[in-house]
Amino acid sequence: MTEYEASCLGKTCFPSRRTARRRARQIRGEGGPRFHTYRCDYCLGVHVGHTAGHATYLRTGPHGPIHIQEYAT
Repeated sequence: MTEYEASCLGKTCFPSRRTARRRARQIRGEGGPRFHTYRCDYCLGVHVGHTAGHATYLRTGPHGPIHIQEYAT
């Protein structure tokens, strides 16, 4: 997986950090994991992503989310 795929591809691009933080809080309030926001070096938008080391899924594949245990080589 390239750095671009990990940081930008398949993620929602938010217009501002405020909007991204609001969505991250909404996900947490629905029982989801804790996320952080960051400025993307590729699209220059703001993304919401897992805190390093806390991802439960790598990406959504053609048949749904790819669980980390299923992805391991």
